Formats: sequence, structure tokens, C-alpha cells
Amino acid sequence: MRDNNEMEHKLYYKHYCKIFSKVIKEAKKLYRKVVINKSKNNMKTTWYIIHKETNNLTNEKHVKSLRINNHIVYNQITIAKISTFIF
Repeated sequence: MRDNNEMEHKLYYKHYCKIFSKVIKEAKKLYRKVVINKSKNNMKTTWYIIHKETNNLTNEKHVKSLRINNHIVYNQITIAKISTFIF
């Protein structure tokens, strides 16, 4: 009897999880549509949402070190001055 009751709870839980997942997906879709419709620049907003959903918000690539005459430079100000001079 105990096993039967546990099995019913597991089935109920799985069924509820599926419903909950569907509700979350629909809520996200609705939210995205509202945000895009309210924005003035739809393309920019669309790309922002895409980057946000893919966890790819930062496009910045920083140079952490630079080798100059067999010396490694870590100071960001020095790196910026050298890169300005070179380019």
C-alpha cells in the first residue's frame, strides 16, 4: 500500500512539473513580446533579449597582459598607452 501511494505522488509531481515548466515558458514568451512591443528600437531590444537568454551580455575583451621586449606588462594604463602608440 505504501509503494502505491508513493508512486501516485511521483506521478503527480512529474505531471505538476511539466505544467509548471509550460507556464514558465509561456510567461517568458509573453514578457519578451511586451518588452519588444514597448521598445522604440525593436532590433536592439531583440538582440539584448537574445544575449540575455544566452548569457552572452558582455562583448568586452580585455587584454590582461602584454609582452614588450621580453617583459610582461600587467598595468592596464601602460597597455592602453602602448596600444594607442602602436595602432
